[in-house]
Amino acid sequence: MEYIELGPVPAGEACAQVGTDNYLANSLRECEVYRRMLARVFPIPGELPVKFVVRSHPHDFGPYREVSVAFADGNQAAVDFAWQVEAALPDAWDAVALYELAWFERRDAYAKAVREGSLPREEVPQHYAANSLPQLVPTARLQDLLAAHPL
Repeated sequence: MEYIELGPVPAGEACAQVGTDNYLANSLRECEVYRRMLARVFPIPGELPVKFVVRSHPHDFGPYREVSVAFADGNQAAVDFAWQVEAALPDAWDAVALYELAWFERRDAYAKAVREGSLPREEVPQHYAANSLPQLVPTARLQDLLAAHPL
């Protein structure tokens, strides 16, 4: 497999910085949301040997993560698809990604409150405790997602 690095988040968005508190957890969350967003925006045709992956790379201040498009170098259609993705990357989060980022932030806040003892575990809403994102309509607007699935 060959890889093209696509960044940790859309180019116009701020991202977790290597060396900061909670970088590893924050960067993994951002990269996973970005990976899922790219899979929505650029659905991989058929059985094309391509996938969106999160990769870790060494850095002087610790490892950093990025999303990559992995593709079979010997398959011209896969190579073309990967380069088309790289050329058309979105600059901003889509509505589903914004919802997911807010959902994970809320889930993590509940987990922290439980760890610190300021919230009983049984008061955590079930969908956060079960760590299960709701099923989201990929084309929905953010306000529609929030109305259907309040945080």
